[in-house]
Amino acid sequence: MHYKNVKRSNTSLSKQAGVTLIELLVVITIMMTMMSLVAPLAINTVDKAEAQTEYLSFCGLLRSMSVQAFANGSGIQIELTNNNLLAYIVPHPLGYIAQNTPQENKIIIERSYEYLNFSDTELKFNRNGMPNLMTINLTQRNKIRELDLIALLEN
Repeated sequence: MHYKNVKRSNTSLSKQAGVTLIELLVVITIMMTMMSLVAPLAINTVDKAEAQTEYLSFCGLLRSMSVQAFANGSGIQIELTNNNLLAYIVPHPLGYIAQNTPQENKIIIERSYEYLNFSDTELKFNRNGMPNLMTINLTQRNKIRELDLIALLEN
């Protein structure tokens, strides 16, 4: 048996499919550039959605305070300062309840907002659930909004 001297070539090793380091760096650079353009848009969209959710939550809270004032037959006072809300039940006009003990303001809700800002406002719901103000001015993400309370409560 004769073995032929077969020359093996190393060409099969040099033609392997693969990615060079330069190609990989180019692809990563392109991806990072695209992400740097898209990321601020996505973050801004999330902030807008959170601000709108906070605004709708505030509107829902005002509705529930009106209903609560009507259901309990007592007034509710809401103090809006900067980004804080403080709501409490207004004491009986005479200052006394049936047992002749002084009635104090009972805080029913205290909340801080991230995206809403208020000018110092004192909103009162009477025992019928009607507000003493027609509108409230607030700032939402540097945008001034006017909230029509009567329209809000009619819905």
